[in-house]
Amino acid sequence: MYKIPISVKIGDNEYGIRDNGDYRVILDCFSALQDADLTEQERVFASLIIFYQDLNSIEEVLVQNNLLDRLSEMYKFFNCGEEDSLTTNVPYKLIDWEQDSQLICGAINKVANTEIRSAEYIHWWTFMGYFSAIGQSLFSNVVSIREKIIKGKKLEKHEREFKRDNPKYFVWNSKSVSDAEADKLVRELWNNGDS
Repeated sequence: MYKIPISVKIGDNEYGIRDNGDYRVILDCFSALQDADLTEQERVFASLIIFYQDLNSIEEVLVQNNLLDRLSEMYKFFNCGEEDSLTTNVPYKLIDWEQDSQLICGAINKVANTEIRSAEYIHWWTFMGYFSAIGQSLFSNVVSIREKIIKGKKLEKHEREFKRDNPKYFVWNSKSVSDAEADKLVRELWNNGDS
């Protein structure tokens, strides 16, 4: 419960997580899983290779007899030990880990009281603890406005002004794997919406 894992156990075997589960490894996994230039299988294989320290090639992934278990345990680790899947019922995403990295790091730095990017090591679960503790910040303000835009809610005057003055936060330029219709809607709403 209060121990942060640096490996996963499948049956009688224990498999180390690359860099002991540092948050940067997990963000690299997310990038691989969202890479539109890769096939679905390549995205999964790339994320497994990034995550597990004993996997270094597609050939090594292909000979695994516990591939689904490894994938399930990886997702469970992403969810900080929870069994729930990474997917949600929401057909759009309000944040993009790459596009919003400056906003996210700024907000987490405030919570962690340190520059997380210069830290040699921060476990993913610690990073997510910081992330979940983000209070009022530029990041939370941007996400709140994005959510209103997506849901078709009217923006307050100060939100409209903020959106107008800071268009870079509302230009959806993510090239990632997603539901095409939802992605198109997000681009239209964020890039053209005056809400």
